[in-house]
Amino acid sequence: MGDYELFDITIIGGGTTGLFATYYATMRNMKVKLLESQSQFGGKVMQFFPEKLIYDVGGYPDISGEDLVKQMITQANQHQPVMLTDRWVESIEKNSDHFILYTSKGEQHATKAILLATGSGTFHTKTPDNWDALPFPEFRKHIATNLMNREKYHNKNVVITANNKVGVGWALYLKDHAKSVTVVNPDSKFHQVKEEDLEQLLNTSIQVHMESHITNIDVKENQLQSVEINKEEQETLTVETDELLTYHGLELQATPLDNWSVDTYKGRIPVKGDMATNVPGIFASGDIVQYEGKTNLIASGYSEAITAVNKAHLFIDPRATEQLYSTVLYR
Repeated sequence: MGDYELFDITIIGGGTTGLFATYYATMRNMKVKLLESQSQFGGKVMQFFPEKLIYDVGGYPDISGEDLVKQMITQANQHQPVMLTDRWVESIEKNSDHFILYTSKGEQHATKAILLATGSGTFHTKTPDNWDALPFPEFRKHIATNLMNREKYHNKNVVITANNKVGVGWALYLKDHAKSVTVVNPDSKFHQVKEEDLEQLLNTSIQVHMESHITNIDVKENQLQSVEINKEEQETLTVETDELLTYHGLELQATPLDNWSVDTYKGRIPVKGDMATNVPGIFASGDIVQYEGKTNLIASGYSEAITAVNKAHLFIDPRATEQLYSTVLYR
């Protein structure tokens, strides 16, 4: 098998479904690896609504997206599975008794079974047109594109570069938490924003600069000091800045299911009650799957993950018990 370690199950996708599948598989005493293509776990919840409240997760009357992701990461880590970020799986090869996953880093990951919790793919946040011309490229790689870790903005000077409703929403959220909020929009309007939200934005202390760009950033000892904002034919403005956020839309890097020999229908994986794909040993759950009665909820992904893990367990060990009861000691 070469120089790679063989796992019982490898889960591709570290969103809420993948994180729960990781935890449940370790409950089943499986040797588990989780591969996430982003630099953070949490999937869509982490990327799109960490600051918003979620009301349809069992056991929580309400919980913020950020808190849910943090709880799920803690839960997933409970039995020390291998959890890796920045791993984009390009292709999957089937050997006689196991699979080999090849990543864009040139790595090989060996596994007896696979659970796909990828959603439709990975969303990459776009940056302003002049972004690559700014200094400190290594620092810029880590500038936030979501509102995870929202406490770090408390009483800080925050600058947001955005041309759409997401940036407006961030600004309105942060106005009661940050010391100051400045929004820089290279366009003449904010796209897809509600009139009431725009009106609220313009009637606050938030500084809004339209048809403007960030033309320079100053960083000392890996800490942002200030940004320079320029509007055409106007004087450059220097703004003291502790934290910078950017969001100029999204680009989807689609899950390469064709490269993995997994059948799809209208962009999703058709499954039955066992969550099995057309490839023996590869199972799926979460937003990527489709079946009669399917609901695209966080809670649905949990249930699907349990089924997929149990069926994967039976696939690699026909002597395994069909399922695990929550009041029974792990076995």
